[in-house]
Amino acid sequence: MGEQKQGRGFEGGRRLFLKGLLTGGGLAVALGMVPKKTAAQPKGGRPDPILYRRTEEVEKYYRTLYR
Repeated sequence: MGEQKQGRGFEGGRRLFLKGLLTGGGLAVALGMVPKKTAAQPKGGRPDPILYRRTEEVEKYYRTLYR
């Protein structure tokens, strides 16, 4: 068997190159067909809760931090 592989010479390398090229092309096409994920849609009917309110106390706190 080892003699057969050596006997192929340049043709064996060319076949491996073409095999890799076709495999890569098929992979690119397959990945291109995957549907894109859509952005999250906001839920209707209920507004988002307010997580942070900027009050006078908060303003005083931040002023002391950056002095």
